[in-house]
Amino acid sequence: MKKRPGFLGVCGLLLTVCSSLAAVQQAPPAGLYGQVTSAAAPVAGVTVQAFRPGELTQAASTTTGPDGRYLITKLVQGVYRIEFSLPGYEKVTRFGIVVFQDVAQRLDAVLQRADASSAPAAGTESGALRSGEVAVRLETSFGSIVLAIDTAHAPVTAANFLKYVDGGFYDGGRFHRATRPDNYTPAPPNRPMMEIIQGGINPERRAAAFPPIPLERTSLTGLKHVRGVVSMARGTGADTATSDIFILLDDQPSLDFGGQRFDDGQGGAAFGRVISGMDVVRRIQQQPVQGQNLTPPVPIISAKREK
Repeated sequence: MKKRPGFLGVCGLLLTVCSSLAAVQQAPPAGLYGQVTSAAAPVAGVTVQAFRPGELTQAASTTTGPDGRYLITKLVQGVYRIEFSLPGYEKVTRFGIVVFQDVAQRLDAVLQRADASSAPAAGTESGALRSGEVAVRLETSFGSIVLAIDTAHAPVTAANFLKYVDGGFYDGGRFHRATRPDNYTPAPPNRPMMEIIQGGINPERRAAAFPPIPLERTSLTGLKHVRGVVSMARGTGADTATSDIFILLDDQPSLDFGGQRFDDGQGGAAFGRVISGMDVVRRIQQQPVQGQNLTPPVPIISAKREK
């Protein structure tokens, strides 16, 4: 005589089936999907367009819904340029996005308001110096980048950078590294996607470089690694930064004290921000690369204090 399943057994079976159905329903269909936000809030009505490399005619497009989410399903396998645009916001472009056949791929975007009336975030361009800041102009082959160096909140790191500037070390230097979605493999949650350009002094003057400096942690300076911030590149050890700097093109709390991008959790040393020239920073980031190495490097023609 066959034993019939009891009440609890039937309930368990139903729960398993329901859970499986829910998982299937929640799984995104093949294609490109994601959410667009601004100031941590979803943005509706954003136009999302996909272009093949070198083409001006879109391959597909859609708009975000009330929750800021979008989905593009009619994409053949290949490499695309994805543009996010909405009046009143700066357009965001993502290059080298690889789409695979029958695979769901997520691509989120953060928009910045373009109107001058909105108060700038800590790391965005404002054009004006704050108390304790020193302006430094980097002339590159793509244009000028003006940095506001924060001597008030990060005195040790700022003094080190200005010493290299005043000594002419960055004249003939170069931006040599860029990270972006097509050449950086994220490893969340500790190492999420990161967009930066990194540069350093004239290679011929490395032998005359100054000793490494102590790390000024963001827990002490109060500065944050957000879009437009300039920070010191460091090695595995905390007190290893010398002359290489990097500029952020996205927010990176993983680089603040307590973040785990560095295994020691000490973070990096933010010490300034871009007040003019983020368009130049973006152009440099989009230059040809081999791996993460800009090929060729982008020359820093000069680095001088602004008077």
